[in-house]
Amino acid sequence: MKNIGLLQISALALLSLGILQSPSLAQTSDNQIKVLATPKVTNTLSQLKLSPIYLERELKAPVTIKTQLSDLRQNIQVQKWTFQVGYTTALDYKLEQLAATKAPDDLPTQASAQNTVAAQLLNIDLAERDKFAKLKPGLLPELRPVTNRGCFASAKSFDWRNLNKVTPVRNQGSCGSCWDFAALGAFEGSNLIRNNVTANASEQHILNWGGAGSCAGGWWANAFNFLISNGTASETTVPYTATQNPYNPSVPTPYRAIAWGYVKPDGGIPTVAEMKRAMCKYGPLTVAVRVTSAFQAYAGGVFNEQASGAINHGVTLIGWDDQKQAWLIKNSWGTGWGDNGYMWIGYNSNSIGYGAAWTQAKSTYYKISPELFKQILLLN
Repeated sequence: MKNIGLLQISALALLSLGILQSPSLAQTSDNQIKVLATPKVTNTLSQLKLSPIYLERELKAPVTIKTQLSDLRQNIQVQKWTFQVGYTTALDYKLEQLAATKAPDDLPTQASAQNTVAAQLLNIDLAERDKFAKLKPGLLPELRPVTNRGCFASAKSFDWRNLNKVTPVRNQGSCGSCWDFAALGAFEGSNLIRNNVTANASEQHILNWGGAGSCAGGWWANAFNFLISNGTASETTVPYTATQNPYNPSVPTPYRAIAWGYVKPDGGIPTVAEMKRAMCKYGPLTVAVRVTSAFQAYAGGVFNEQASGAINHGVTLIGWDDQKQAWLIKNSWGTGWGDNGYMWIGYNSNSIGYGAAWTQAKSTYYKISPELFKQILLLN
């Protein structure tokens, strides 16, 4: 009876969209409905799959949303794109509210300088790590056999979620703090790899005091610097409010980084091979992308819009699939967007990977001497 109810709801939704001209539907699974071709539906739409949740939302959507989705679907047909669109919760906001990542004009110069500092910071941390490893071999999670981590740049596919090194999808709301969530997404992944502990770090703390940006936009460089020099609080201590609001910054900041840098020396878009190597070496990466109304309405498939223009959004890169020729990204628009908050995006689509950056969480297994930590702060 449950499946019949879903089919009835979906049929009504599709009829209201003008996608379906007859009640002939085929059920493909408990969670997906496949639209069968009619004389007026092309092959692309005949293979369209959407979650019943998106179909039910669209049934109740305003006319403007239905029109927007209809236009997007026509464009998908014409361009022969390989993704679907639906009434995502992201469409309840203006695009500029969600996408406000802004790269610095002199990024190549900044990236070169940062990578020089990053190399020195890593050397300091590496020396202390090796001392600890000799005293207590086999204890550090990051030094356990590489086969246990399972990330090889030569692999045809990889997903950090399968190793439990990705924290849950979060929702930035109407604040353009995507740069903040993208940075902490990479940091939390590194923390899981290095310390085997799940961190729920506070984006709000960085938004208020990190000096990296605001709800009107920002860039992750100073967010990472703040994680090194100050650290950030837990979400419980400083919860996210989607606004900038002053509060007493004298709170515990248990989540700290030790280094960060760009994958590409000039901060540009790395090659596929470079990105894979960096993801295996450091964990999830912070990357920029060009988002559009089609990206905002993404509901499944491989996003291959190939839109040009400046980057405007930050996400966390967590995997790849060579068969799909796509990266797997974690977004910060909640689970009501994409595939439960995730997207497959073509390797070369929409400037994905611009400004790609890694970060190294501070190890909780060993302590860096005060003298060395002073050097790190001076370098940072």
